Amino acid sequence: MSIAGITDGTGPSLGQPTRDISQVSKLDFMALLVAQIKNQDPTSPMDNAAFTSQITQFSMLDQLETMSKSMQDNVAVGTAINNTAMLALVGRNATVEGNNLTMSNGAASENGIAATAGGTATVSITDATGHVVRTFPVPVTKGLNTVKWDGKLEDGTVAVDGKYTISASIKDRSGADVSFKTLMTGAVSGLRYSDNQAVVMINGQEFFVSEIYKVS
Repeated sequence: MSIAGITDGTGPSLGQPTRDISQVSKLDFMALLVAQIKNQDPTSPMDNAAFTSQITQFSMLDQLETMSKSMQDNVAVGTAINNTAMLALVGRNATVEGNNLTMSNGAASENGIAATAGGTATVSITDATGHVVRTFPVPVTKGLNTVKWDGKLEDGTVAVDGKYTISASIKDRSGADVSFKTLMTGAVSGLRYSDNQAVVMINGQEFFVSEIYKVS
């Protein structure tokens, strides 16, 4: 009759899930310490310093586990609060990098320029067919600047409602080019999460919340 192999006692108890024996728990640490004390040589007992060191290690292990759990709980709570707060962005106007501009009821949506230095920006408005319908100067300073088109064409008439784009070039006082980014403002129409990061939908495009320059 064949005899099944005898385990070394590290296997799971009946009905219990398999345990990863590479992970040592606090109970394992204490069991090892107790076994060490019970089986020490009476003629050469454990050194007090070594015993104290092991007790200290056990205490540190316990504290680290408690701190780790507390930090995980704090991160989870913080993420939940942040995700809930992001819902308030839906329906609000947000400014992000882009060049879209919309005319609605004779009024143009707000745009902006994030410049690395002050100067004068030459702003051009282009319609859906690719024709430049208006060009005008705008003084800008270093940082975030609001650019508002009055909605009028070169001949002074009001542009028809629809989609337009905005572009610009900036020169400083010495005539040197200034680097910048054009910005667009639109309503946040949707919100989703990607790898725990909030992503908003603005003017049909998706942006991470971290890419928003301002909310109004």
